[in-house]
Amino acid sequence: MARGSVYVNNEERAEENRTSAYTFLIVGGVGFIVIVLFFIGVIDIKVSLTSKYMITGVMGVLFLLFIVMGIISMKNFKTFKRKACKENNLTIEIKKWCMENFSQEEIDGLLEIVEQMEEEKYFQRFDHMKNAVKNQFVNLDEGYLDRLVEEVYPEVFEEENT
Repeated sequence: MARGSVYVNNEERAEENRTSAYTFLIVGGVGFIVIVLFFIGVIDIKVSLTSKYMITGVMGVLFLLFIVMGIISMKNFKTFKRKACKENNLTIEIKKWCMENFSQEEIDGLLEIVEQMEEEKYFQRFDHMKNAVKNQFVNLDEGYLDRLVEEVYPEVFEEENT
C-alpha cells in the first residue's frame, strides 16, 4: 500500500462481509419467494404468458445470484474473522512492545529534536517509531504499520506531556 492509503483491518472487513451477506441473503430470499409466488399465480399481475416467463426467469436468476453472493460473503466473513483474531493478537503484542521501548525523551534525544515545529517533530518521531517497529516485527503491511503507529503515537507523546 502506498503512503496515505487507508488500511482496513480484518475485523472491519469481517463486519463488512457479515452485513453484506445478511443483506444479500435477505433480499435474495424475499425476492425469490416473491418471484415464485408471481410465477405460480398467487401474486396476480396482468401480463402475457411470455412476459411472465421472461420476468420470472430474469428476476429469478438475479435473486439466485444475490443468494449465492450472500453465501460467498458469509464464507468471507468467517475467513476474515479468523484472520482478525490473529491480527488483534499481533496488534496487542506490538503495542505492548512499543509502550515498553518508546519514550518521548529517548526518541527526542536520538533524533536530536530541540526547537522544531510540532509538525516536523511529529513526522520525525513517526518515521523513527515506524522503522523501529518494522525492524522488530518483519513483513508487516505498510498500511497496517502506519495505522498502528498512529494509534501508539499519542500514548507515547501526548500523555507524557500532560
